Amino acid sequence: MRSYLTFLLTLTLLGSWLGFALPAAALPLKPQVTPLSPLHGVQRQLWTYTSGSLAVKGRLYYPQSCSKPLPLIIFNHDGISGISPQHELCCVRLARRGYLVFAPSYRGEDGSQGGIEIAKGEVQDVLAAYNYLRSSPYCQSEKGVVLMGASHGALISLLAAARLPQEEVRGLIFAYGVADIYAWWDYLRATNQLGGDPITRRTYGDGPQARPASFALRHGLSAVPHIQAPVLILQGQLDTITPPSQAEALFSAFQAAGREVTLRLYPHCLHGFLVYAPYLTKGVSAQEKAETEEAWEEVFTFLQGLS
Repeated sequence: MRSYLTFLLTLTLLGSWLGFALPAAALPLKPQVTPLSPLHGVQRQLWTYTSGSLAVKGRLYYPQSCSKPLPLIIFNHDGISGISPQHELCCVRLARRGYLVFAPSYRGEDGSQGGIEIAKGEVQDVLAAYNYLRSSPYCQSEKGVVLMGASHGALISLLAAARLPQEEVRGLIFAYGVADIYAWWDYLRATNQLGGDPITRRTYGDGPQARPASFALRHGLSAVPHIQAPVLILQGQLDTITPPSQAEALFSAFQAAGREVTLRLYPHCLHGFLVYAPYLTKGVSAQEKAETEEAWEEVFTFLQGLS
């Protein structure tokens, strides 16, 4: 198994608890914005903004020659260790196509206050970011937002989309995330992938019967009835962390609800392909790289088709 899959599995399932909320005195009412050096023709800003009682961080990306407000994408990263260099390059890829892109560093990551919660408080961090972003001069606010996420970020995006006013959600892009947490728990147990680390024990305990509320709030399929926007689901068929059955279950649920949904399966792709395969030089086959580029073109076609 190539190294980045082990990395993602460790972060998503076996992460460590990284601290608790710090005092929230004098939290800013507006984001504190620090310019960063441009990257591949894309302007970058580091944001520190308020989410509940916490000061959390994120990065904003937009074309260097930006002269008008742009459609907004919030791209939620995988894992629990902050924005990876590869995720940043994906944000740059989106921004170069004419989008305003925000990548949250959820609570407990990249210097954000609080502790990692796994698709719980992280959802609030995304919603809080959107409240600030919609008033940014760079944002085409009347277009709302596209929520996009990979792995952990896919579930966060799904849950966040269900909590926003539906007229403000233009689309949802869900890449190899967990949709049916009950089936996923059974899958991990059957494949000996359950973690015994503190965050897994704290979040999931001994399973759904022991922690019913914890599972219920992270059950992505429960969000489906509340989402009206078009949905694109991307899934690698060789994924052993979130298997294709997760994407298929989400696709079926949106179909049953009468929603506009597209599922794309990639035969040679593993977990993490959308973010990591374009930029890694080892452990990625030529077939996976080619299919990943097809997936990115699918993303841009989907974005261009949104009203």
